[in-house]
Amino acid sequence: MPAATAPFPLAAASARLPAVIMIGAAVNALVVSLMTGLGPEATPSITFGINPFQLVAVGVAARLSLGDGVATRPHGPWLDALAIALVLVPSSAVAWLALAIYAGVQATQTTSERRAGALIFLALAIASLWSSVVLKWIALPITTAEAFLVAKALAPFRPDIVQIANVVGDQTTHNLIIMTKCTTADALPQSAVALAAVALLLGPVTPKRLFGACAALGALYAVANLVRLAAMAWSAENYALVHGPIGANIFDLFQVVAVLALAASASRP
Repeated sequence: MPAATAPFPLAAASARLPAVIMIGAAVNALVVSLMTGLGPEATPSITFGINPFQLVAVGVAARLSLGDGVATRPHGPWLDALAIALVLVPSSAVAWLALAIYAGVQATQTTSERRAGALIFLALAIASLWSSVVLKWIALPITTAEAFLVAKALAPFRPDIVQIANVVGDQTTHNLIIMTKCTTADALPQSAVALAAVALLLGPVTPKRLFGACAALGALYAVANLVRLAAMAWSAENYALVHGPIGANIFDLFQVVAVLALAASASRP
């Protein structure tokens, strides 16, 4: 009789299960944004309301988590079962939380590309929880601080512009209400995760170079967003231009170029 062979397909499927769970958690978490983006009152978007940097991070993390690496300390099936149960809950916040916990465990128990993929999933989950949950709890202090900076930046040129809480502008003609979606604190974490993901995909990255690239991105984004908000607070005409399709596309292009350029610099030997 021929010798029995090991169930390689089953073993391979078991090794890929953590990646499948993490990908499923991320996809489930993005469903809410997708459904909102498909609604009748949604603004037309090629990504259907999903942050493009989230898509980049998920794609790179999925690619790496399915790559090389081994489990150094395999966990029991209970963790997989718990993660799957949480992923099936129809809540993006629960899915992001499940992904953060599960990816954190995977990052400590795997090596090579799979560990890098788990770290990106972990960072993405934390950034998404920050934007969708935590930031809403502290919305007023964050938006008020951003409005304060806008008013200070405009003070030498427009002394008539004043700031009250998260509202800045000339109270007699035009006011800008700053929401969390307009703040640097909302978008920067997702952009930084995408930067790290692209850098890891391009080549070897040292923590020092990656930290420097993320710090540079934070500075660039803070200045660019301040200029953008100041322009919108200047007048109703400026608001329509900057907040409209032309201004929005220019700002989105700036973000993409900054992320890609800094990611390339971080991955250089």
